[in-house]
Amino acid sequence: MTRFWNIIISFAAIFTLVLTGCHHGSATMRELADIDSTLTVSRQYETALHRLDSLQPDGFNKEERAYYSLLLTQAHYKCFVDDTTDSVINIAVDYYKNSNDHEKRTRSLIYQGAVYEVMGDLEKAVESYKKADETADESDLENKAYAKLRLGVLYQSQIVGANTIALDKLKEALSEYKKVGDKHYEIVCLTSIGGLYRNIEEKQDSVVIILKEAIELAKNQNDQYHIFANLFLLSEYYIVRKHDYQAAKKYGLQAVSVDKAIIDHPRAHYRLASSYIFLGQSDSALFYLKNAPVASSAMDSIVYFELMSDLEHLHWKDDGMSKYYIQIAHSIADSLTLNGLNHRLLTIEKKYDLQLAELNKVKYQSRWRGALLVVALLALLALASTFLASRYRNRLKMKQNEAEMLKADLDDSLASLQQVQKQLDTYEQQVGNEKKQQSDELRAIISQQIDAVHQLMVWSYQFDSEKFASKFKEMMSLPDTTHDSTYWSNLQTLVNDLHDNILDKAQEAAGGTLSDSELNLLALYCCGFSRTVIMVAMGYKHIGTVYNKKFQIAQKLHVTDLDDFVGPYQR
Repeated sequence: MTRFWNIIISFAAIFTLVLTGCHHGSATMRELADIDSTLTVSRQYETALHRLDSLQPDGFNKEERAYYSLLLTQAHYKCFVDDTTDSVINIAVDYYKNSNDHEKRTRSLIYQGAVYEVMGDLEKAVESYKKADETADESDLENKAYAKLRLGVLYQSQIVGANTIALDKLKEALSEYKKVGDKHYEIVCLTSIGGLYRNIEEKQDSVVIILKEAIELAKNQNDQYHIFANLFLLSEYYIVRKHDYQAAKKYGLQAVSVDKAIIDHPRAHYRLASSYIFLGQSDSALFYLKNAPVASSAMDSIVYFELMSDLEHLHWKDDGMSKYYIQIAHSIADSLTLNGLNHRLLTIEKKYDLQLAELNKVKYQSRWRGALLVVALLALLALASTFLASRYRNRLKMKQNEAEMLKADLDDSLASLQQVQKQLDTYEQQVGNEKKQQSDELRAIISQQIDAVHQLMVWSYQFDSEKFASKFKEMMSLPDTTHDSTYWSNLQTLVNDLHDNILDKAQEAAGGTLSDSELNLLALYCCGFSRTVIMVAMGYKHIGTVYNKKFQIAQKLHVTDLDDFVGPYQR
């Protein structure tokens, strides 16, 4: 009888293996594997995407759908098709996290990070890249290197700080790509490292060596894009760092001579034009400026306005216009600086480093039972300390949260003030001279508010949260010019003119109960000003005051939220 059941069990096991083998060898899986090869080995990204789009995934089983979701996300990323949701790649991540397929588990995390990066959620992108790096099998150097590369490029893309982490990740990736012999990504790493070296004083001597090595590799691989990229980086290095305009011109000419069907980058033309300006050859500068593609990014715009400033100063001898253009360049640069999220990215980086160190520590200590007792005692001590300090920490955390909210709001603050400046430009074209003076006075005050926000920006990077909050309150304690001027009457006039007499209608809806300060706050809110601008304009010292005042106004207008009243007038 026992022998009979052994036979039955053996037969069941063999039958299961046969079924599994058939499943993995299904026509769909074979086709997906072939598309995978087209995508990752041949790097024929558009062909792979076209083939994926031709499939009908509705009838796929879980394994096929996970594989399909991974390949589709990867193909989208390689073909610059932006995914606006993480729903597709999460199918792959959820499936492979419990799978023995380590390679696809790592790759799904990498492209989950890529999706978050495209969506602008850089914190989640770092989370996914770090998980990919940590979970990658040591034999899977290709994906391990790519996870490090993506982290390096992400940090490199940030305006403020993080160069050290970017360099570390890129160098680690470069070392691993050299081991696996992947020349394409070796060039990518060299290009990024050379770009970072340009901004590090002690690495200046290495810039040319690194970039020329990348150019030679790119030529051997017939990689026209990276030939251009490194020639452009060399040109920019010589003009910005070395002020060697002949060398800048030499490499700039080589860069713009690359086939325009492959790449035609506006900044390459702008830098080449700048080289000619400083060499006193303005006609050539104007030629390349005229034939340059239109600026397509904020960085392009900064270089364009710097070029226009040099043209005005050196060619047309108009220092007034030269200063005007350089102010525009600096304004855009300020906005980019504000958008840097490195303080949050670095927090995540440190969190993972600490987690990894703690895991290694626990693994090491778990060999000895005595360590468990130490950990338990430390935990009890930590709990006791936490209990004793809880009230103090809660108060501190409330202050810190308020400061972080203010810091996060600075971006919108600058944008909203600049938007009102644009509205004033349109407004001045529509009204007569009788309101021109009001508009000029209002513009002057808004310029002061922009200066105040700029100062807050600087402080947000200079000081920690507690010190920043203190500096903000200090600013709010200074004499306020808005209350001693016609600022409020001019602002209310502008808001009424632009939004169908909304303030008059609000006073009517409130039965005449809105105070002057409430009307002033409502006017600021109608302009789309952020919380920080409202605090600066109204002289509030706490962000909670803004919420309380908005709630009180909403009650008087008989609405649950101020947007319910303001929204219809802003359409």
